[in-house]
Amino acid sequence: MEYDAVIVGAGPAGLMAARKIADKGFSVLILEKNKDLGVRACAEAVSASAFETAEIPPSPSLISNSINGAYIYPPDEKKYVKISGGNYRGYILNKPLFLYALASIAASKGCDIKMQCEVIDVEFSNNRAHYLKYRYKDEWHYVKFKYLIGADGVGSIVARSCKFDMSNYEIIPTIQYVMVNCNIPERDMIRIYLGNEVAPRGYAWIFAKNEYVANVGIGVRGAPAKPYLEKFIESHGDFFKKAKIIKEGGGGVPVGGQLNELVKGNVLLCGDAAGQVIPLTGGGIRSSMEAGKIVGECVAKALEANDSSLLNEYPKRYMNPWGNRISKSLKVLRVFEELSDEDLNALAEVLVGEDVVDLANGLDIKRVAVKLMSHPVLALKIAYKLI
Repeated sequence: MEYDAVIVGAGPAGLMAARKIADKGFSVLILEKNKDLGVRACAEAVSASAFETAEIPPSPSLISNSINGAYIYPPDEKKYVKISGGNYRGYILNKPLFLYALASIAASKGCDIKMQCEVIDVEFSNNRAHYLKYRYKDEWHYVKFKYLIGADGVGSIVARSCKFDMSNYEIIPTIQYVMVNCNIPERDMIRIYLGNEVAPRGYAWIFAKNEYVANVGIGVRGAPAKPYLEKFIESHGDFFKKAKIIKEGGGGVPVGGQLNELVKGNVLLCGDAAGQVIPLTGGGIRSSMEAGKIVGECVAKALEANDSSLLNEYPKRYMNPWGNRISKSLKVLRVFEELSDEDLNALAEVLVGEDVVDLANGLDIKRVAVKLMSHPVLALKIAYKLI
């Protein structure tokens, strides 16, 4: 069988792309290797605007907790920075149910969705993908297509098979526990912990999902993640003394910035497969959905006009603002990963919530750099490198 578009991966990017293509009346097949949606470990935090991107209302059934801000803790946790008020609101999703909602809309548009289908290889020659091979219940299947979308996350088989330039692809290993019976105050505030002793070149997090459950995780580079997570939990006995781990997950998060190459012939990459994650925060749900929407719209236009050159609109449209935000956040990450614990403590004494948001999310980093210019140490270590 041949489809107008085949999408590998039923995550936020793939499901959004599928919806946009099928909405124009084209045939779409989504192949997902897992037996369920949302099985990959995820902290599940999004800004309130994520539902606008998803084009669905913020239904209570899709939300585990409403968030009104964050605490950012440097190594000296007494010097924390509080982010609250204004536009700093968000949600902790029930991500599987959120993906079910996106899948339901894609299905309503006519998409075929097949679970437990592991793509093994893509036939790619003369700068075009012609068909792919996948395994379902120990049987081999082949499918042809006009356009192929790789939304298959870290280790994308589409990216590898079609020989995309992955030279800047970098991941941070993460591990997360889902814990019950935690004693977390202000459950509407997320908590981020920095420091070379806490999480080398990464951070630890506590995101309460409700009065019973919390996502507690860590990402580090250059060292095994699990010992640091165990140490973090042990050192925060006020929160976790009587808590129990009921689920453990992990995986890599791309933090090296967006790939230089997003389109190759009739193949497009989006989401984690394309490195479309905000590097300093590791957040990628909304940025991936935005990419999926643009990919879907561009593929639909290419199908309508029978002109694959229209795919090149995708990188251009995604660049402002998302590509630029990813690039700026990566710039900040490269500076921060060289800071000592003393530097982080000093930084926390100078920054306010708005500054942290701008730096972490690749927004107005120049404004924050100018602010730091007056600091005798941070001007040299941070400010001049960000301007």
